Amino acid sequence: MGPAVPCTPPLVHKEIFLMSGPNLLHYSTTTTPATLEAGTPEKPAPARIDLTVSSPSGQQIYCQKIDIAVPAGTPEGAYFTEKPKGEVIGGNWSPLSFQMKTGQELGLATGTSYYQLIFEPPIPEFELVNEPLQFRVSGTLAASGGSGLNCFITEYSDTTSGSSKRRDPLALSLPTVEPVFYLHNFLSTAPDKPTVPRTRFNAGDTVRFSWESNGSYFQLYDGDGTTLYEGPGTFCTVPQGKIVNDTTFTLKAVATSGTQQSDDSTPAYRYATLTVTITNPTLSGLTSTGDIAAKSRLAVDGQMTANGGLTVNQLLTANDEVSVRRLLTADSGLTTNGTLNANGSLYVSNQLSANGGLSVDGHLSVDGTLDVRDKLTANGGLTVEDDCQINTHLHANSDLTVYWGPYKKITTGSYNGLYVNYDLNVAGAIHKL
Repeated sequence: MGPAVPCTPPLVHKEIFLMSGPNLLHYSTTTTPATLEAGTPEKPAPARIDLTVSSPSGQQIYCQKIDIAVPAGTPEGAYFTEKPKGEVIGGNWSPLSFQMKTGQELGLATGTSYYQLIFEPPIPEFELVNEPLQFRVSGTLAASGGSGLNCFITEYSDTTSGSSKRRDPLALSLPTVEPVFYLHNFLSTAPDKPTVPRTRFNAGDTVRFSWESNGSYFQLYDGDGTTLYEGPGTFCTVPQGKIVNDTTFTLKAVATSGTQQSDDSTPAYRYATLTVTITNPTLSGLTSTGDIAAKSRLAVDGQMTANGGLTVNQLLTANDEVSVRRLLTADSGLTTNGTLNANGSLYVSNQLSANGGLSVDGHLSVDGTLDVRDKLTANGGLTVEDDCQINTHLHANSDLTVYWGPYKKITTGSYNGLYVNYDLNVAGAIHKL
């Protein structure tokens, strides 16, 4: 056996890029908002960076890859609080991958971590940058100190096809400011449908309120100024039975720090209002200077006064006094457990029942039964199409006539005296005074 021959390890090809001077491509940026806002770690601010890449006029630049490194944590300045989103919004490239790198791995300052977004052409034919490319990086920003967001762009490019050189990282410094204090999207919804805005409810329904804000503390008031909620959350639920009539709610947002309008010693405030409508409200009082029309049952436990006309298409029930200064018309029955006063005419298409007194300054017309448990006074005419029952005194300032069909049975058709056109039957004696 011959002497041992050293084993040669297999050749492994490893692509090594050396720094080869400044970038060949041109870069420009736009941001949303126009000046980026950096909030706090608890309430970061949304940010969007649009990067446009183009070749210098009259030159052909080939590029195999572009890396964008944005800070993920830094002792000074702004940083992305979570993994940003990379998109190609112009051109035929695509975002290839996302990596977390240290500053040392990227040849940058130590002590800072970076999110690295890598963009590449999908096929070699697209390496020629003959039309502008547009990349977008979006996420949320916070600031631990300082006032800028420091990003780095590294391109792998050359002036000939099939080769590329790693260019020196291009530092991109974008100014940032504290966020503007905002309060918006104040909405009311049903608790089981929190994404469907709703402003009309039934009396006593449970209502959920939500809002968007970078404030630190919130208070919700009802129309009387009563506090319904206070705390740091951005939603609350008003329990059943609390909202029984139309109410305008006021939301107050407080920012104690972290915005342009506030600091630790001077808080800032924002307000928003929202009106909720109740379809069947509970009212503590109702005054109408015009007509009131009730198309269904109307129940009144206390006194009801109408200075204009009152029209009820169905039953009207009042457990206390009813006073109408003009016309009162009830297309169905009218029942009052207290006194009924009508300064104008009173027309009832069905039964009229007054458990207290009944006083009408104008004409009183009842198509059905008239039942009055106390004194009945009609200063105008009185017409009853059915039985008339008076448990106490009946007083008429004019004539009183009783008909049987078309026949007049009893009338007081003169200044005095009683006239009976037909037979008069008396169960007892008739006495001359």
